[in-house]
Amino acid sequence: MNSEKNLYIKNLIENLRIIFFLISWIASISAIIWNSEKNFLIESGVISFSLFLILTVIRIKRQSVLIILFLLSIYGAIVGQFPTLIELIEAVKYILIFAGLIPTMGLVKITAQRLHTVKKSQFLLSQLPKESVTAGFQITAHFFGAIINTGVFAILAAAVPARSDPKYRLRAAEASLRGMSSSATWSPFFVAFVVGQVYIDPISSWIGLALGLLLGASFSIISVLIFNRKLDFKKFKSSLSCLQPVFPTLSIIMMLVIGSAIIFGLTALSAVIITMPILIGLYLIVKPSETKPISIETFSYLKTNIDDVVIISFAMMVGYFVTNNADSLTIFMQVNHLTIPKWSVLVCIPLTMTVLSFVGIHPVISSTILLSTFSSTDFDISAPLLMQAHLLGWCTGTMSSIASLSVISCSTLFRISTNHLCYGANGYTAIFFAFLGGISLAFSSLISNL
Repeated sequence: MNSEKNLYIKNLIENLRIIFFLISWIASISAIIWNSEKNFLIESGVISFSLFLILTVIRIKRQSVLIILFLLSIYGAIVGQFPTLIELIEAVKYILIFAGLIPTMGLVKITAQRLHTVKKSQFLLSQLPKESVTAGFQITAHFFGAIINTGVFAILAAAVPARSDPKYRLRAAEASLRGMSSSATWSPFFVAFVVGQVYIDPISSWIGLALGLLLGASFSIISVLIFNRKLDFKKFKSSLSCLQPVFPTLSIIMMLVIGSAIIFGLTALSAVIITMPILIGLYLIVKPSETKPISIETFSYLKTNIDDVVIISFAMMVGYFVTNNADSLTIFMQVNHLTIPKWSVLVCIPLTMTVLSFVGIHPVISSTILLSTFSSTDFDISAPLLMQAHLLGWCTGTMSSIASLSVISCSTLFRISTNHLCYGANGYTAIFFAFLGGISLAFSSLISNL
């Protein structure tokens, strides 16, 4: 009898949690369209998202609990006092936008996996010869991951032959992780770009993102050649052919999101949250038979993918309190008085984020602190270069962090341990990319100041 009662209570809490999340999602969209104190949905969203976080935090994994405790220790060390109720409400209102991001990206991922063109690319990938496999996985992950982020791992893992040996799966997983992570340097669909826009103005943010096209392309070409030394032009061309079915769709989506951001003056995140559900709605009008399965799978996604929502929310709340606290600003002022060359900051940011990621500190934590410090006018660092340094650090950090959702998802789907993914070839790759990428940004800074 007690077990039935417990099960009933558990299901009730779970259903309430999802309802609160959906209300928050709607409120987030309404805040983008009509950001006014008269919009009662925003207040409803703040309450719903707060209740969602409270009901969700008790269900997260132990690893995520440790990350949250670390975040709270940072808050305690820097701020050193409990926030007031008004401050908490303002902080939740500040992060409400993330209540729109996670469900939207879940909807995008589920829909993408059901597209015929995606399945065709998946099939072509599974037919690649062994000499082209890692190149094909990395290139495909780079372009797919630019839009569906970690959702790309489910698509790629399904292309791995069922009886493949551990070495094959490891190489495919490492290549997929390199490809997806490196697209964070230029894609507006990542949380990284959203976090950066909190500290850097929209125009500079987009310029910084454009710089990432060159950095991401350079990394992709060089790393593919290094990890595939027997790759010739013919094999490389066959790897690229996997993208052919989906490239037009990906290009249109990217242009529509960027175009809506520019035309309507939206941030990248707001443009994604508004544009993608509209595009998926149009797709469901054309193919109504897909409505039910996509809806069911999206609800399932919202029930299971919870840790990333809580971690991002807590990290951004800590960042909000830190940057809006007079005492903490005094601490940052002491850093500002250090006489360090401006160019060295552009190397310091990605390297610091990468090194900290090796011990489980997610880039969302380190980047919040670093951007809070170095976006100050006292440093007077080029805003676009600062944005790209942050995106670069996010790329290399998520590539090598055992606390990263990217690593955890990739590890689970490819059946490879997180230690092998973080501390193997990708670990060295992350360090080198962070350093050399930072050096290239520092060189750009020096050239622009001549």
